[in-house]
Amino acid sequence: MTLWILFSAVTLGVLLILVVPLLRRQTAAPARIAYDIVVYRDQLAEVERDVERGLLNESQAEAARTEILRRMLAAEDAELAAPQSEYRLGGGRRLRMATALVILIGLPLGSFGLYGMLGEPSLPGQPYSSRQADPDLKMTEMAANLAAGLKAKPEADGFATLAETYFALRRYGEAADAFRQAITMGLIDGQMLASLGESLTLSNNGEVIPDARTAFQQALTLDRQEPRARFYLGLAKAQTGHFAEAVSIWRDLEKGSPGDAPWLPMLKEHIALYAKQGGFDPASIKPIPPMPEGGKTAEGPNPHAAMGMGSTQAEGAPKGQVAGLPGGDASAAILAQTPEERKQTVKAMVDGLAARMEQNPNDIDGWVRLARSYQSLGDLGKARQAWSKLLNVLPPDSPLRAEVAKQLAELPKG
Repeated sequence: MTLWILFSAVTLGVLLILVVPLLRRQTAAPARIAYDIVVYRDQLAEVERDVERGLLNESQAEAARTEILRRMLAAEDAELAAPQSEYRLGGGRRLRMATALVILIGLPLGSFGLYGMLGEPSLPGQPYSSRQADPDLKMTEMAANLAAGLKAKPEADGFATLAETYFALRRYGEAADAFRQAITMGLIDGQMLASLGESLTLSNNGEVIPDARTAFQQALTLDRQEPRARFYLGLAKAQTGHFAEAVSIWRDLEKGSPGDAPWLPMLKEHIALYAKQGGFDPASIKPIPPMPEGGKTAEGPNPHAAMGMGSTQAEGAPKGQVAGLPGGDASAAILAQTPEERKQTVKAMVDGLAARMEQNPNDIDGWVRLARSYQSLGDLGKARQAWSKLLNVLPPDSPLRAEVAKQLAELPKG
């Protein structure tokens, strides 16, 4: 109700500003000669003051008075010679009344009609107390506080949390920057690289740009079953017109996904859509995985269901460092190792994370990252232990408990 009162007051104010001048009784504008005479009289008075101050002698003053009087006479003659007319605002009375009527009726009807088409008249009001409980508002405040804290004390886990928060708020460019920071500081695994690639893609309106493709390729180097990397690399093929190759990659992802994987409906839609654009039957395309960095195929069943695979829209990527990182970073050094060396390095990093979790068992994000890392390494027993410990530290009313329980249930036996 308050909003409508405000709208009405603003509308009334605008109407008054527009209509009152039209309804006011019109009077003729004063003749120009009246203004001119006032100016010339002031000039005569100024001449007299200059004489009194000794700035002009009598002969100079007389010459100045003569010139001013000559100009006064010329102005009077010009006024008498000009055609007499009256200036009246808005023309005739009938025209002014018609204009005022159109404004009084048309402006309110047009304004509220436009609001009815473009606005949400039926949307209920949201008091300030309700907005304070808005999850997005709370997440925005949390992101701002976390970003401020990381400026004073940068740490990899903090940047990873900040990146995930930005991603949830759909601030994808800022999420990509935060993921880069976390990777630069040593949090290098398939999940982080895939998240970086997805953020870069979403921040470019769904286009899988070269930096994003590089990140996805490197994600497959560390985790050959990372579902988002496989999906977006297929999308990269589709965006460059290689529809059959895209469908081949997606069919391989579909084959290796659990039956209840949340991305399957979207994946099937993409397969059908791009097969139709390519003019072929998707069933005629052989499932082939994308090629990770280094040329080895990403084969085998998906060892884990990634929590929160994004849904948007992704060719091979050049070899090299992590997308967007400067040369010489730890990530580039790891990716330059042989597969066996890289496996040992990643294992050492995971062991370091596990040791940190023993010191800080209430770090929810750390347990998620540790469980996913174990799954990437194929150590399902330790992955199950990590998920179970996370379940134990979560509050009873936490909405994450259902998701963690689902992750445990979907873990392959072994």
